[in-house]
Amino acid sequence: MRNLLKKLFLSVALAVFVMSRSAFAMPEIMPLNKIENGMKGVAYTVIDNTGVIKPFNVEIMGVMDNGKGSAKMIVAKASGAVVDETGGILQGMSGSPVYIDGKLIGALSAGLKEMNPYIFLITPIENMLRIWEMPDNQAIKISKPKPAENKTDEQATFFFSGFDSNGLKFLERELEPLGFTNFYAMSNSRVHNPIKLNAKLDPGSPFGVAVVCGDFLVGATGTVTVVDGKKILGFGHPFTHAGNVNFFMMDSDVIVSVSGANGNGMKLASVGNVIGRINQDRESGVAGILGKFPATIPITVNVKNIANGKVETYRAKIAYNEILVPKLGTAIAYSALSKTFDSLTESTVSVEFKIKTNAIEGGVYSRKNMYYSASDVGQVAMVELMQALNVLCANTTERTEIYSIEVNIEMESERRTATLVSAKPNKDLVKPGETVYLEMTIQPYRRREEKFTIPFTVPISRREGSLVLDIHGGALVPVAQNSGGGIQPSTGTPAQNFQNQLSKLLGANRNNQLILEVNAAPALKTDKERKREAKRLKNLQKQITELGIKVPATTTKFDIGYIIDNVIQVTVNVDKFDGNINRKD
Repeated sequence: MRNLLKKLFLSVALAVFVMSRSAFAMPEIMPLNKIENGMKGVAYTVIDNTGVIKPFNVEIMGVMDNGKGSAKMIVAKASGAVVDETGGILQGMSGSPVYIDGKLIGALSAGLKEMNPYIFLITPIENMLRIWEMPDNQAIKISKPKPAENKTDEQATFFFSGFDSNGLKFLERELEPLGFTNFYAMSNSRVHNPIKLNAKLDPGSPFGVAVVCGDFLVGATGTVTVVDGKKILGFGHPFTHAGNVNFFMMDSDVIVSVSGANGNGMKLASVGNVIGRINQDRESGVAGILGKFPATIPITVNVKNIANGKVETYRAKIAYNEILVPKLGTAIAYSALSKTFDSLTESTVSVEFKIKTNAIEGGVYSRKNMYYSASDVGQVAMVELMQALNVLCANTTERTEIYSIEVNIEMESERRTATLVSAKPNKDLVKPGETVYLEMTIQPYRRREEKFTIPFTVPISRREGSLVLDIHGGALVPVAQNSGGGIQPSTGTPAQNFQNQLSKLLGANRNNQLILEVNAAPALKTDKERKREAKRLKNLQKQITELGIKVPATTTKFDIGYIIDNVIQVTVNVDKFDGNINRKD
């Protein structure tokens, strides 16, 4: 009779639970001050690929108070066929709603590792409900997570998909300081993660939170605690503890539950459609809105293997977050390169990226460069992309809009480096403003010498005497330029400094450029010499202004097909300036 009554009670409880879920309305809650030791209740979760939300029994063991400033937690013990099957509380059950007498008391939030796998903590529902009161102004600054206490599992276990082993190491290194730890691989069966309108979630059902979706995925899965109309609460603990956020909410399927030693079991799950936006990532859980979608940045990476002409294209969407975008965008490009070429040793890579943004005139921030490394060339090849995204996302005057990122990569196993052998001018004596032609000889790595001619125009202002040219590749900076100076102070407004940073990156030397730079003229020894030189330069400037002469730059750049690995110097003798300028545009 007692068993019959017990089954009848359970069926009634399930019926009430199903009705409340189908109505998508807030259930009645039981506050923490009403919780007493020995109370019995029921929790709901999904543990297998049937998708059925199943109950398990809960017994309250007490309330844990971690002291001033810390939230109280309910300690409980699980029992019943469901947890017997799983071997206790698993990672991925976080957020599972817990009811006593049909009233919601909170969410399963953590198991106690290395203790009893059936003992767990419950985040009180009133703590979670406060998340809905938090402002949603998309202040998307990521903070480091608070350290977990009592060895609980209060931090999400993150999944990744699409990244190879090299890409994952890169990803973990960049994201770990932001609270992304404990990565595990997952298989995403529904590729490209389309948007699904009018999706529904039930308390006890799995769902995902992601920062990247598409051919690459980064996120975590957990369980829905409560649904109120289009609003949801889940997890019972933070995702990254980042506050007001702009992340993907995704539907999810449990693949299988795997029990583990010392309570380290896990529900393996995959995510599918984008169904809403996660807008809060707080101590007591995450909150989101169904049918509202996050601002995103699409990224496309095209990788070409020059040896066989094969091109692979990868596409993903990054949830707009000014801290995460540079790291995720770079990790995606790096992993696409690693996956396609399947060998990152002794390689030469050309990288071109185009970032559509409102931060630059013309709307496209574009940069191209060539890289060589004897080990992992991808590590150095992606530095400029991360630098550019970091600058764009660190605008202190206003939020920079980034509309899309395109990365084009060409890779070959050959070493495309060369050494400068000589530079011979075609004449011994030249006048200021005159062009001299230098016959360049270079020695490519394990190839025959190559010769070519490049022009150089002597600065009009150069006085009589020797002129020394530093000739080097774009990857090297001569000692004369790199000495002294220290850190230069900012002299403009924040907006001007931001634009200067963008311009500096765009104008930086490329590794496959040949750079000609004029060394400073020898210092004048006497006051008389200095006064005479100042007068000469004043008269010269007057002539230049009157004639509208375009003064050539003291640095000249030429694109070549190699990365130059050394510096040479050449001396040109400058004749005495005759005081006349032939007008040339």
